[in-house]
Amino acid sequence: MAKGDAALQEIDPDIIKPNPDNPRLIFHEDEMNELLESIREVGVKVPISVYADGSTYVLLDGERRWRCSRRLNLDAIPALVQPKPTRLENLLMMFNIHNVRVDWDIMPMALKLREVRDMLVAEGKPSGPKELAGITGVRLTSIRRALELLDLPQHYQKLLLKEAEKPREQQRIKADLFIEVYKSLHAIERHIPEVFETVTKTQYIDAMVKKYVSGVIDNVVGFREVSKIARAELAGVSKQQARPAIIKLVKRKGYGIDEAFRDTVEAAYEQRDLTSKLDNLTEKLTRYKSSKNFTKDVCLALARLRTEINRLIGRSG
Repeated sequence: MAKGDAALQEIDPDIIKPNPDNPRLIFHEDEMNELLESIREVGVKVPISVYADGSTYVLLDGERRWRCSRRLNLDAIPALVQPKPTRLENLLMMFNIHNVRVDWDIMPMALKLREVRDMLVAEGKPSGPKELAGITGVRLTSIRRALELLDLPQHYQKLLLKEAEKPREQQRIKADLFIEVYKSLHAIERHIPEVFETVTKTQYIDAMVKKYVSGVIDNVVGFREVSKIARAELAGVSKQQARPAIIKLVKRKGYGIDEAFRDTVEAAYEQRDLTSKLDNLTEKLTRYKSSKNFTKDVCLALARLRTEINRLIGRSG
């Protein structure tokens, strides 16, 4: 559709309909109120974009301006009337027009991405994450995050949609929670799949979500420590020690990730980190033939280090 085909008209807001393919389903009240006051004072300065659909028009761009115009009972709103797109063109236009302006709530976007992917598949076209990023204008990382959410059970998808309707500062259940839970689940699948001989993957997901909602787990980043527990063998801890801790994490209500981490791999990771730092320090010290070029502070620090080494391993160690 060429831009030159668009015609500027003044259209009654009451004969304009929202676009059913707009991935932006949520319009937060505080953002709407700010725009409403601006339009009340100066009117709609930037035309919306629509296409004709029988005796009505369908929005392509400008849904917030259109909503505010209706609230203010405006008689007309400036609109660029575009040729009617195909369904796939319509979806892709929605992504490319709206994505550049404001971050969407990711669950509504994921649902529309699925429709785009299904249409591409039906047409025999590539429909992987890179292809979706290319034709929608959405970053590849956001595409991958959105597609992960499509694997969620329906009740969690509905929960995310309902939560997204709240003001952003009041939202507690966000997509990041499920993305981090699934990352930890995949780590368990790869490194200690035996866990799922005792508990199911659904039980794991449900338990983690409940613990986050109840505050037993207070930060979504904490799920990354579950991944570290799953990779216990990389830190020198046996799977036999890590496996019961993850099962306990699922089954015991008050048992949190911090406790599971301390019970299994915390000391091992600390010592691995310490070993790396000591090796690095040793390598730097070997570059010096004597301490003559050291400052007084460096000499004092080395003396403190020697005292601690002697305390831990003895002078003859």
